[in-house]
Amino acid sequence: MSTLFAAEISDHEQELLREAVQRLLARGAIFREDHRDLYDWARVQRTRLDELGTLIGLRLQWEHDSRLILAVPQSPRLLRRLRQDETLIALALWYDFDRAIKDEGRTPDEVTIQVRAFNEQLAAKFKSLKLPQETRLGEILRLFERKSLVRLENTAGPLAESIIRILPTIRFLIPFQDIADWNRTRDRHIATAPVTTGGAEAEAELEENAD
Repeated sequence: MSTLFAAEISDHEQELLREAVQRLLARGAIFREDHRDLYDWARVQRTRLDELGTLIGLRLQWEHDSRLILAVPQSPRLLRRLRQDETLIALALWYDFDRAIKDEGRTPDEVTIQVRAFNEQLAAKFKSLKLPQETRLGEILRLFERKSLVRLENTAGPLAESIIRILPTIRFLIPFQDIADWNRTRDRHIATAPVTTGGAEAEAELEENAD
């Protein structure tokens, strides 16, 4: 029997349920480090949240090791097509996260890179493509921050000096099997992408919001 409406819940629980759903829809994830009480309550109410997620077109992925709850859209209406330049940045972030974990031995919670270094490495990853300028790069990173893929730190100064913290969500929302899979996708984009940063749509998708 469904537990979603099986029993009445208190006003406080209704508020927590509302906050959890709104955060999952708007941000795509709930991190325990940011919302400890909400995360802990959601884990206790996992069955109810799973059922509600199914009702509104989300599959909730419970990543206990990373202490996060990820909302994976199951309905096309909840997806946002990424533009070509956004896709390239997402691919680069996945690569840097994967290499930091596997080659440098970092934990998923400590993968960081300065914007300047990230930007300099883009050209090596995507040869022959015109890449976003600094202003556009900042827009893309702020979009990904809203969608819980990264966090921007040390943002008081120039963008180039800011730090990108790549969040574990990147490997779940862009689920490459391995680096060879990533290379095939990268090569396909290099072969087919226009040499501009215009509005060409790409294959990657994010949960839609009101932006």
